[in-house]
Amino acid sequence: MGANSKYGIATGWQREIGFWNLAILPILIGVNLKYDYYFLKIVVISLIVGGLGFGTNHLLGFIEDGSKTISLIGAVENYLLVLFWIIGLGIESSKNRLIKKAHPMFDFLTL
Repeated sequence: MGANSKYGIATGWQREIGFWNLAILPILIGVNLKYDYYFLKIVVISLIVGGLGFGTNHLLGFIEDGSKTISLIGAVENYLLVLFWIIGLGIESSKNRLIKKAHPMFDFLTL
């Protein structure tokens, strides 16, 4: 895959990204295991911003060198993740509004 990407094979950089993924994993798991709408919303917004950045970086790499189709695949993949995160956040926001409407004591859940 690296041979077909804009950046080639960069073992150190790939290792760093792997460590970053491992570092963020406990945050994502923790937010999902102990549900807290406020922190879930912050994490999902951060994922959306990151996904847009990564997707755009891949897209620019493909625009610079159209033969690197793996960069285009990376852009589409990241943009689809952003779309799904936005849909998921919308679903959670709707559920949160219903909870607040049914139980006014949960007003503190808004961001």
